[in-house]
Amino acid sequence: MQIKINVIVPIYNAEKHLRQTLDSLVNQTMDSFELILVNDGSKDSSQSIIEEYQAKYPSIIRSYIKENGGIADARNFGCSKVTSEYFGFVDSDDIVEPNMFESLYLQAKEDGSDVVFSNFYWTYPDKEKESKDGPYTSNKDILTRMFATLWNKIYRTDFTRSLDIHFPTGYRYEDASFLYKLSPYIKKWSYVDQAFVHYRQTTGSITHNHNDRVKDMIFVFNDLLEFYQGRNLFETYKEELEYLFIRFFLGNSFLRTCQIKDPKDRKKTLDLSYCILNDNFPSWKNNPYLNQGGLKNKYFKTVNQLTYPIYAFIFTLIYRFKKEKLS
Repeated sequence: MQIKINVIVPIYNAEKHLRQTLDSLVNQTMDSFELILVNDGSKDSSQSIIEEYQAKYPSIIRSYIKENGGIADARNFGCSKVTSEYFGFVDSDDIVEPNMFESLYLQAKEDGSDVVFSNFYWTYPDKEKESKDGPYTSNKDILTRMFATLWNKIYRTDFTRSLDIHFPTGYRYEDASFLYKLSPYIKKWSYVDQAFVHYRQTTGSITHNHNDRVKDMIFVFNDLLEFYQGRNLFETYKEELEYLFIRFFLGNSFLRTCQIKDPKDRKKTLDLSYCILNDNFPSWKNNPYLNQGGLKNKYFKTVNQLTYPIYAFIFTLIYRFKKEKLS
């Protein structure tokens, strides 16, 4: 009988939180459930912890050791080992509620869904904040509003494999790449209005510096554009892709770039990010999603060639002040 759900856990130097993560997984209420643990060349005691849990729970844990190739490569490897009807992901420093995969699977089966969305918690040392990832009304709605996080969702295996979509090896934002490529193809989706994942927020969880992460984002979004163009999806989803580029290159990427220490590199990366948006979407100011209200959209609409470097200067000073205050 086919297993109902596989859960892929990429692991790299995760000894600090790995036991908590695995405890939350081996105690799932789900039956016909199996973990795929991928040790991506850890240099700490992660493998010893994996072996400890595999010896204790041999019926629900499969583990693999591979040469370090980064998070995207580990996810691709894990996906190649999936044998279940549905699969999901959990990061090696997060904790999930015991009923998570049973709840998502039952909803998937009830609706015949390709993907099931759920909420999650931003977990800080002193507080938690819940974020909703749904409900959605259309593929375009999913593309523009979903949280590009892999681990609060499950995916029908046959559906995802039919699309031949892989994580971009060697780059961060692999989750965004996978989900934004998946979105236009989803025929049936479900939403469970509960938070199951405690997404741990720690300074050490960012393994790349800001410079690397911005460059990764540039690659991933250029690749995304080529994907939509190559699969004849661009014209259908042009406005949604344009809005994604606005959000990332005037929001996430912009804020990270302002934290690059070297002023020449910071300016070069800022210029590159702004050019990517304007070269690919020269009329982005007319994007209809910018008129939906909200402070971020109001900010986006004020950005132009004159205000962009001013905003960059202000945010650079703010981050420098914060860093000096904390030191």
